[in-house]
Amino acid sequence: MAEEVMDIFGNSTVFRGLLPFFGLLFCVCTGVGANEVLVPEHVTAVLGKNVTLTCKVMVSTNLSLTQSSWERRLPSGTFTLAVFNPQYGISIADKYSNRVHFLKPSVHDVSIILEGVGFADIGMYTCKVVTFQLGNMQASTKVDIMVEPKVYVSPGSLSLLAGDGETLVATCTAERGRPASEVLWLSEVDGQTDVMTHEETDGTTTTLAHFIWAPTREGFGSALSCIVRHPALSTEFRIPYQLNVLFRPDVVVVGLQEVWYVGQENVKLDCKASANPPAHVFLWTRLDAPMPAGVDTSNGSLMFTRPLEQNDSGQYRCEVLNDVGQSFQDVRVLIIEPPPTTAIPTTQSNLPKSSLTITAPVKQQAHFTFPSEASTPDSSLGTVVGGAIGGILVLVLLMALAGVVYMRQRRTFRGDYYTKQYIGPSDMQKESQLDVLEPHELRDVYGDDSGNGSQELKPKIDGDIIYPDYGSDHKDMEGWSDNLSLQREGTYYSDHHNHHNVNPSGPPLHNGSPYLQDECCDNGTDSDYVSHVDGSVISRREWYV
Repeated sequence: MAEEVMDIFGNSTVFRGLLPFFGLLFCVCTGVGANEVLVPEHVTAVLGKNVTLTCKVMVSTNLSLTQSSWERRLPSGTFTLAVFNPQYGISIADKYSNRVHFLKPSVHDVSIILEGVGFADIGMYTCKVVTFQLGNMQASTKVDIMVEPKVYVSPGSLSLLAGDGETLVATCTAERGRPASEVLWLSEVDGQTDVMTHEETDGTTTTLAHFIWAPTREGFGSALSCIVRHPALSTEFRIPYQLNVLFRPDVVVVGLQEVWYVGQENVKLDCKASANPPAHVFLWTRLDAPMPAGVDTSNGSLMFTRPLEQNDSGQYRCEVLNDVGQSFQDVRVLIIEPPPTTAIPTTQSNLPKSSLTITAPVKQQAHFTFPSEASTPDSSLGTVVGGAIGGILVLVLLMALAGVVYMRQRRTFRGDYYTKQYIGPSDMQKESQLDVLEPHELRDVYGDDSGNGSQELKPKIDGDIIYPDYGSDHKDMEGWSDNLSLQREGTYYSDHHNHHNVNPSGPPLHNGSPYLQDECCDNGTDSDYVSHVDGSVISRREWYV
């Protein structure tokens, strides 16, 4: 262009002086024109999706838009995809007629949409604008393809067998991603992840993540998660995976007790097994002897269909098989005679004036742990015996109490219902006097016995009269009892109080007792009077009446 200008103006000195000024003006005009077409520098499209190529036109009011177009640079040259002319309308190349269209064509916006983007669409695209007076203005953008990876998880080639060494568990693959994907494993077990990448011929990348782990029985059913991150994905992609570990049966026998008893019924042993794959064979055998009769071994259980016997004791084995292998468990069955539920020891219990053997029930607990066994007859017998013994004890106590009461009632009556003498505290503390007077003491008071087998109360020689001697005719009188009572009371007072004045010359007794002392009465078998500890006497006839 500079050469063309030199040809027009020649080598004049004036032009040479203005040449720097024209160069600066050209640069300014060129820069202003470039900024009037605005496009993004880089556009990333997802393979198979639609992409928008934006082009904004900034023109002054003194300029007019003549035409705008989208062109693509190819190795063979420039290729026009679409043209927008405000006067003549829109024109699309036949090759892109079904894939390209203008978004909202105007003098200020000539953006287009490219549908079904493929790898062939990768390259540089130019938005060109033709204006009146300024001419052509353009701006270019680079279109790149982003490929969303195909994500999947595949198990390892070998089955996971418990006890084996490190094994490839699973592989997480992000296939043909552009750009390369980020792949990782999250697990509940302690394993390791190996990541590998492979470049494809179409410019995509395949990423593989291998999870390696030494299988264990405890890891069966644990969860893994494959996580993939890629720009084409709105969120991270997660695929769950569950560990499937194969292992031999783990056998457990349930229902076994330490001791069983002869006669016990409904005895059953269940053989349980945890296995992967599930167990399909359960076999019960007896190791120390043939399997006894009356035993059912079906559905993994060993059941005695009859009461237990002593010879059922022995060593039994439950063997379980699955596709991986076999396992077994041995159990020892012990059967003994049942102990008595109640023991009856005897103990001696001595009661006063009696001897009694008491049998007390002693409670014992038999070691029964099965719910189906009924109570033995010994338990009822012990209850009955205990109740009978308790009743006997109560009866013996009542009899002893009755005997004590009876013995107290048999004691000799002490005292006279005619006694009116006051016994002071000092006299009460003295030793009791004898109830019976000796015969010679009575003779001192009443004189010699006449030999008639009874003694009558007579006055003493010295005049100390206790009872006057009344004749039989006087005793038969109607007032005998009254006179006798008055005479008894009169002995308490002086002579002028004795209305009957019986033997007034005799001095009264001064020992505080108006009756005979202990030595004045005879309590022999032939006596008609009985003396008492308080000094009084009473006729046997009156006493027994």
